[in-house]
Amino acid sequence: MSYIIDAKTQFPDNRFTQDQAFDFLSTIWPSHKSVIQKFHRSVKVGERATCIPLHEVALLTTFAQRNQVWKEKAKELSVKAVKDLLEKNQLKASDIGMLITTSVTGFSIPSLDTLMMNELEFSPQTKRLPLFGFGCLGGCSSLNRAHDYLATHKDQLVIVAAVELCSLTFQMQDTTMANLVATALFGDGAAAVLLAGEEHPLSKQGKFQIKDYESFFYPNTPDTMGWDIVDSGFKIVLSGDVSELVKKEIPSNVKLLLDKNQMSLKDIKFVISHPGGPKVLQALAEAMQLSDDDFSHSWKSLWEHGNMSSVSVLNVLERNLNECNAKTGEFGTLMAMGPAFNTEITLLRKVS
Repeated sequence: MSYIIDAKTQFPDNRFTQDQAFDFLSTIWPSHKSVIQKFHRSVKVGERATCIPLHEVALLTTFAQRNQVWKEKAKELSVKAVKDLLEKNQLKASDIGMLITTSVTGFSIPSLDTLMMNELEFSPQTKRLPLFGFGCLGGCSSLNRAHDYLATHKDQLVIVAAVELCSLTFQMQDTTMANLVATALFGDGAAAVLLAGEEHPLSKQGKFQIKDYESFFYPNTPDTMGWDIVDSGFKIVLSGDVSELVKKEIPSNVKLLLDKNQMSLKDIKFVISHPGGPKVLQALAEAMQLSDDDFSHSWKSLWEHGNMSSVSVLNVLERNLNECNAKTGEFGTLMAMGPAFNTEITLLRKVS
């Protein structure tokens, strides 16, 4: 088994309200002002952050420009999140056996984890696993891959680091509904999570134990969510089918995981979910036979930071680590969905 010890989320300094974002976008797309206003009001986002000021984002015109900013800012924000996590838990980078990184808003070769290792004093023998293409699923998937590693390296520690700079995918020439929704919904951030194997001393300080997980791939759904890579960067692909997929697929997905562990929905006392958007959260509540209140941390994360892709579920995890109403020994789920379309669901037990 593996144990989740702590999590830390970091945000860029450039914060703005939804009204400020609306004013900015209205000057760029004046003919779409009413539609922009509709989306900005409906997505239940109050404010967000971007890695560079909004007016500087609008000046980026090529993929190379955007990716260079991503490379610099993603490293900076990720290193800060990991540093804070290590310091809080009185650890050194060299104490970590594996570093897993995930992002879908830019990429680097050598990968982001190597850039971070040149900033922090990780051991040269640190195992590395960079994940790309998982999108909003990346935070959940990374935790599950850490769990797999710790099953055979029981005396080690793993750090999962997610960073998404969604603002750098802004396409000024794209006035499709998908892009207008994206400009109302997505924000930037980074998160780091510390996990321990069951034989590591820190496992006794774990707050959640990962008991099991399952992955679910939905065939023939590649156009549900993702990117088209064009000369100017990443162009959003986003359909309105996500909430319907959730209603259709999640009940049987959850049941399969719970059946495998001789459990039922009645045993689930808390949910840590990626806040994809209002319709997705409402569909999840319906699928899980729960209320919106059971997703309160997800709603708060969405309102305060927007959808940060892979980072969001880790921010919701951090909130639950600090404040979870479940009792010791009770079970919950952690879940996210991403491009392809697919889902991963993790079964957690609260241990402290």
